[in-house]
Parts: sequence; C-alpha cells; structure tokens
Amino acid sequence: MKVKKYVGKTAHEAMNRMKTELGSDAVILNTRTVREKGIIGLFKKPVVEVTAAYEEKDLLSFKKTRDDKFTKINNELSTLKVMMEEISANVVDKDSKLPIGVEKYRNKLVENGVEYCTATSILKDLSEQVNLTNKDDEVIRNIIKYTLMEYIGDVRPLRLDNEYQKIVFFIGPTGVGKTTTLAKIAARLVMEKKYDIGLITSDTYRIAAVDQLKTYSDILKLPLEIVYNQEDMYKTLASFREKNIVFVDTAGKNHKEIDEEDEIYKIMRSINNKEIYLVLSGTTDYYTLSSIIKHYNFIENYKIIFTKIDEAEGFGNIINIKYLTKNPVSYVTTGQNVPDDIEILDKYKVASWLIGENIDERSS
Repeated sequence: MKVKKYVGKTAHEAMNRMKTELGSDAVILNTRTVREKGIIGLFKKPVVEVTAAYEEKDLLSFKKTRDDKFTKINNELSTLKVMMEEISANVVDKDSKLPIGVEKYRNKLVENGVEYCTATSILKDLSEQVNLTNKDDEVIRNIIKYTLMEYIGDVRPLRLDNEYQKIVFFIGPTGVGKTTTLAKIAARLVMEKKYDIGLITSDTYRIAAVDQLKTYSDILKLPLEIVYNQEDMYKTLASFREKNIVFVDTAGKNHKEIDEEDEIYKIMRSINNKEIYLVLSGTTDYYTLSSIIKHYNFIENYKIIFTKIDEAEGFGNIINIKYLTKNPVSYVTTGQNVPDDIEILDKYKVASWLIGENIDERSS
C-alpha cells in the first residue's frame, strides 16, 4: 500500500486530480485545509489537501486501462474523420458539375478567395434558375456579376438623423482595427460639421487602446469618457444626452471567450436607438470567420465592417461572410490613414473584381 497527497484550490479540484491519476479504487485517508509553507504562504488563500492510499499494481492496471481507452477513442475518431472526408468528397464531386461556360467563373471565384463550396452553391443555384446553355461568354459573365451583387445584398452604412441620439457600438475580435475604424467614421462626420459627437471606450484591458482613442479625440476635439461598468456607462450617456451620436469602442476579446453575459452586451441590450458593427479582418481565413460568426450569433441586427482589405488577397471573404450570415456589410477599410482609408462597400466593384473584370473600367 502506498500513500500520496493531492492539492487543489477546492476539494473537488483535489479529488479530480487524485481520481485522474489513481482511479476510483484509491482510498481517501484524509482531507484537510492547509496553507503553503513559508512567509509568502501567509498571504495566500488556503488550499485543500487530499491524502489517498493505493496499491501500486492497481495503479499500473488503471493506467493501462486508461491508455487503452484513449487509444481506442483516438482510433475511432481517426476512422470517423476518414469516413467524413470520403463522404464530403463524394458530395462535392456529385454536386460540383456546372454548365459549360460557367466552370471557369467558379475557378476565378476560388482563385480570388471565395470558398469552393460557396462558389459552387451560388453558381449551381444560378444554373438551376437561368438557362445558360448556348449563351455567349459576355452574357454569362454579366449574369454571374449581377447574381453576386444580389448575393451581397443591401449595403447599409451608418444611418443618422438629428431627431434621436444614436449609440454606435464597435465589437469584434482582437487586432481587427476597431479603434482606428471608429476614428475614421467619426472624423468624416466631424468634417461634415453637422453632428455633435461623443466618444466612449470600454477597452480598459489595453492601456494602448485608451491612449490611441485619446489621441484621436484630442485631434478631432471630441470628448472621450472611459467606462468600467454599467453604472459608468449610464452616467456617461446621461452626460452625453445632448450629443447626436455616441461612438462606443469595446474591448477586443478572443471570440471563443465571448459570452452574452459580458457586461458590455448587457448594456447593449438595454439601449434602444443603437447600431452595432461587427468588425472583421479581410485577411481572416474562412474557418476562423465561421467560428467568429457562430460565437457572436446571440447578437441580432449587427452590420459588418471589413478591415485590412488592402492586405487581403481579394474580396472573397465578403462573399464567404454572406454565405455564413445574412447580416449586411457596410464599410471596408483599405489602410491606416484617418479618415481617408475607409469607404462604403461598392458591390459592383466587388462582383466585377471577383469574376476578373478590370474594375478601373467600370461603367458609370
């Protein structure tokens, strides 16, 4: 019989560590609350110590059984993965045939960043709706172009009126350029000299973020308030009650950690006259975009801004995002310059570029 001790912040944590290593056959001899030794231990919270006894041969048997189970599970997962890949390949092969004259446009879309399955789905739906047989290339190209424009849908930039105050929230993952995008839109409105504007930041996780927005607020001569909780937000909105527009910069977070119970989202739900912009990078891969959209699905009626389009391989992600969500795209940004490098999405330009047309020769 051997004895071993396990420590955890709670009894549950210590017990889990014991069971993970020794299995359920171990015998618990003692459970007690202890403090770590030494002077530093005086300032730390107490921990729970579990003392357990076990037979060494039982431990070896448990570890072998556990390893065998993990090996079996991994083998089953690998087999399942192969089966799913084969099924997916068969489905794509079965459903990917397109009419003569259309195939090259799927290739062009994929080459310009549209997912293969997305491009196939769009063009198959079009082929089922419109008879493209015996039509020349120019006709097919124009039909596909206008189909892509319809697929992108309505472009919806910021809507403003002087009758009611508008609260505008910028949300999204870390590093996508929310603060700079906010500053670009605010700067353009300042130049119009029509609106009284206030700025709020709740991004108190990064000092640099507050400093960045403070720099923009100084240049634009706009008041900036920093909020830490709901009470701060409501006090600030009360002080900004005469403003036409209030822009709110929120903290960037790992999208996998987004929770509808986060304080900023509770605040957003409590405000009526608002617009929400989900800011995404044009350089993000499709699978990450899909994960982001999934984790933000508890927010309704947001619009999408694509940043860093100048760094992306093309406009393919605009089509990809419309395949993932029906929410409208509003702006794209093409650099760091404030306020110049932002524009309302031009869906004619996007569709033309995706099918290989020279967008500089766009007709009026």
